[in-house]
Amino acid sequence: MIATTLFGLEPLLKDELEKINAKKIQIGNRCVYFTGNNELMYRANIQLRTALKILKEISIFKSKNEHELYKNINRIKWDKIMTTSQTFSVTSTVNSKYFSHSNYVSLVTKDAIVDQFRKKYNKRPSVDLKNPDFNIHIHISNNNCNISLNSSGKSLHKRGYRTNRFTAPMNEVLAAGMVLLSGWNKQQNLINPMCGSGTLIIEAGLIAKNRAPNIFRNNFSFQNWNDYDNILFNNLKIDIRNREVEFQNNIVGFDISASAIAMARQSVESIKLNDIIKIQGKNFFKSNGEENSIILINPPYGKRIALKQDYYKQLGDTLKQNYINTDAWIISSELEQLKKIGLKPSKKIKLFNGALECKLVKYELYKGSKKFNKFQSE
Repeated sequence: MIATTLFGLEPLLKDELEKINAKKIQIGNRCVYFTGNNELMYRANIQLRTALKILKEISIFKSKNEHELYKNINRIKWDKIMTTSQTFSVTSTVNSKYFSHSNYVSLVTKDAIVDQFRKKYNKRPSVDLKNPDFNIHIHISNNNCNISLNSSGKSLHKRGYRTNRFTAPMNEVLAAGMVLLSGWNKQQNLINPMCGSGTLIIEAGLIAKNRAPNIFRNNFSFQNWNDYDNILFNNLKIDIRNREVEFQNNIVGFDISASAIAMARQSVESIKLNDIIKIQGKNFFKSNGEENSIILINPPYGKRIALKQDYYKQLGDTLKQNYINTDAWIISSELEQLKKIGLKPSKKIKLFNGALECKLVKYELYKGSKKFNKFQSE
């Protein structure tokens, strides 16, 4: 099987797979390969925080042109996988000198499947691009073709806790990755200024309670497969819920936008974390931190908003003056602007937020630290 993820999160995903007892784990490019049975596949879809999709390989072959691709796809016994009354879609990822357009690869794959059904049954399954029973994924690297069934269906970052159509500036998988990369030990309070719609604090809350990110989701694609075991699935969910823990500290998010605060509170309530997450209306630049806490910040960057010229300098000044004895983590695509914070980061991690290359940087704001004292005196 293959668990796909975002750039830079592969080691985290590997660790998660080890914890659920996956076997033969190997890191790839924006993915991690592993083996396991159906129970592990169900568990991976429910529990993995840094996975986008769980793909189950069904065929591997080589093709250098559309005719070879069509013939190899047509050799797969598709009627053992789905029926003519079910629907499907095809997605493709192509990095090859032999195939230049992923949409064309998807079209050839679709034709090979429906032609097989027409020849054998004189009818065919329909294509449904929005909510198919089966999503078939084809990955081509040069002439190596890998055909998989997407067991997840919709991307696993769609946790289901968003109660509106608000487009968050941070993917849930990236938010979970940011929390995990920070090394937060749950013994500290976690503070998220500029919390927006609450993605970071919600993912932190799920981690704090050991609550599986997709425990409340019921629409996985594997539920349409002919070997789906509903009793196993439901028993597994009960076991996963029983492994949740109490969280004794605080997770606090604040923002100056009343609409963002309202949306964040709705989302927190929908995922049942309002007992441990507090959301406030507050201006970060006039705020004071709590000692021995961890600060996670996803400030505006890219095309999200036009910033004042000294925005990042003000951000750094606020941290240095009001957040002493804390660890601060900031993610941003404004790599030159980050230098204006006026602190030397102790760690830098390359990530991507959508198409934007970002850096996740850590600042240690402890009195007595040479780095901190140096900048305090400037």
